[in-house]
Amino acid sequence: MKLFAKPSGFFLIIFLLVISCRKVFDPPAIQANNHFFAMDGFIDTDPNGSTSITLSRSLNLYDTLTNIPELGAQVLIRSSNGNTYNLSDTAGNGIYVSSALNLDPTQKYQLDITGSDGNKYISDFVQSKIAPPIDSVTWELVNDPITLAQAVNIYINSHDPNNNTHFYRFDYQQTYKHVSVYESPWGEANGLIYPYDALYSTHSCWSTIPSANILLGSTLALNQDVISHVQVANIVQNDFRMDIGSSFLVRQFPLTEEGYNYWLTVQKNSQSLGGLFDLQPAQITGNIHCTTNPKNPALGFVSASSVQSQRIYISNKSLPGWQSNPFYVCPQIDVMQDQLNLLIYNYPDTSYGPYHFEGDLIVSLVVAPKSCMDCRYQGGINVKPDFWPHYD
Repeated sequence: MKLFAKPSGFFLIIFLLVISCRKVFDPPAIQANNHFFAMDGFIDTDPNGSTSITLSRSLNLYDTLTNIPELGAQVLIRSSNGNTYNLSDTAGNGIYVSSALNLDPTQKYQLDITGSDGNKYISDFVQSKIAPPIDSVTWELVNDPITLAQAVNIYINSHDPNNNTHFYRFDYQQTYKHVSVYESPWGEANGLIYPYDALYSTHSCWSTIPSANILLGSTLALNQDVISHVQVANIVQNDFRMDIGSSFLVRQFPLTEEGYNYWLTVQKNSQSLGGLFDLQPAQITGNIHCTTNPKNPALGFVSASSVQSQRIYISNKSLPGWQSNPFYVCPQIDVMQDQLNLLIYNYPDTSYGPYHFEGDLIVSLVVAPKSCMDCRYQGGINVKPDFWPHYD
């Protein structure tokens, strides 16, 4: 007698039908082609301050683009006494910039924006706040308990002797130096090789990037309005941006309580690790609204304030053993030259350029990939910033 019978074909067919009926479910909110209006920036009330406002559209989950700038908008600042100031997108990248202004810090201000689709967006009037001076920006070399490697932490110290600020936002811009693999004194144009002017060397470049995280501080629970040893940056060991050195411009912005709560919500939503016990995402409500169609969401919070900044430089010489050691593919090829005119250049591969000459009786030209001799292929510009130290 058989204790176990073979599964019948009937049950196998039922199983296959159940599996085949499963399909991916995408909620309508994900499938919808929504690109909501978004604003980032603040109204700068410093003397001769220039306001920069970035306008864009939000991205959907399945968008392949990384940015949708809002082009062709009309942007102006309006004060509570009726004065208006225009901003222009001269670079055509969705960043609208004013000329140098002298806005009255005792006035309230708002943004008035007409989008490319004709919709009008207006922010609430906000009172300008004065940023207290930064006392110091410091750094220290620490051992990261998570990675068990070294790291550089950068801190800010500040206080408001009038005890009026309480809510702060910080950011920084990191400028770092990087060099090409090879340094060539030669260039080529119109079939001829020529010596580079040292002023236009493409061996050294400088790139600038903004901070990525939202950095906030509050002294509301303290007896004094003091920001003490607040960390604004963490640089992990062997970060390639520290191979030579980096300059950090740390900025401090005063916020209203409403502005602080807005940025705190954005911080929690964007920087959570997504763990089981993390805070659940909250709806982000700013102070900018679509007046032509109130149902259209608008993202962003407009503040008005002065800004304080301080720069600090960290050299690789202060970080023993730090080096990223990137890998590059930079082949060199010997090319025979016309011995009667060594400056004639006719190498057919346009991705290569002249590196150097070699030989005594018979001189040949060594060519290499331009990407290995021009630091601009890595990004940045080959103009040394005024603030860069002479020793690096």
